Amino acid sequence: MQSTQNNKTTDKVSLWHIFFDMFEKAGFLFLFFFLVYIAVYMAHTQGMYSADGTAYLPAGGSSVFDVYIPAVSQTDINTANGNVQNMPQSVDFSKAPQSREEIAAYYAAVLNRAKTDAASVTLVHKTGSNYNGVVEAGGNAFLSSVAKSLMRSFLKEENPNTVFTARSEIQENFIPRGTTSHLTADDIADAACKEDGTYYIISVRLQPDRNPKAGYGSGAVGSIITKEEIESAVNGKIKMENLVCAYDGAVSEIKVEKESGKLVEIHTSLPMYLQLSSLGLDCRIGLQFDEFWTVQW
Repeated sequence: MQSTQNNKTTDKVSLWHIFFDMFEKAGFLFLFFFLVYIAVYMAHTQGMYSADGTAYLPAGGSSVFDVYIPAVSQTDINTANGNVQNMPQSVDFSKAPQSREEIAAYYAAVLNRAKTDAASVTLVHKTGSNYNGVVEAGGNAFLSSVAKSLMRSFLKEENPNTVFTARSEIQENFIPRGTTSHLTADDIADAACKEDGTYYIISVRLQPDRNPKAGYGSGAVGSIITKEEIESAVNGKIKMENLVCAYDGAVSEIKVEKESGKLVEIHTSLPMYLQLSSLGLDCRIGLQFDEFWTVQW
């Protein structure tokens, strides 16, 4: 009799263990699927980064034309004005940009897309001129000769109708030279988008800035000259101090196909003052660079 009761007790314990194991496994499965659901929901509604952090997938899937925009971090530093900006992560080419934020994002995206996807780009012309006729050398003849030498170095006209077809050539030479555009709304003083048949004509005028980095500020809409290039042009003839490239409101206009979002033309004008101190004197030279490019797909 005692043995029978013990067997019944053992059976009850075994059944309880079986029930507990099943319940525990079901709980883990529920938790797993719940976490998967949350991850998918967050990616769909807020967007997500790729595993290596190099590309961003916009909320709800890719953008209309799958524009690739680097996403090293959620913020980017605009070195032209020292501000930290939230960079746009995707652009919808199906509608015309209107606000400064939309225009900045659209402009940067079409330029960067041309660098990665265009079949070729053509530099129709690139010219340099003496901006506002300014050549100030403090009345020093030697410094004046150095200033004029600098002007000759940078105001050379490029060969017209130069075509670039290799991807490396396009990325190195097309605006902005050697990098990508990171134009932001804070860079822009005035902007407008108008329709012209099957095209959008987008024009921007930027805020003046000093020593912008390539791809930022004035360097986001044109190919700037750098302090290093100026020092190379001087080639040790004089000792320069307080070297400043003061851009005086870069202007750019782009022509884009409405339906495809493909860049067709870009005109850019970069007026600036090159300022430096040498021999105890202040020197200022006005330079302006104008470029016109067409893009083939």
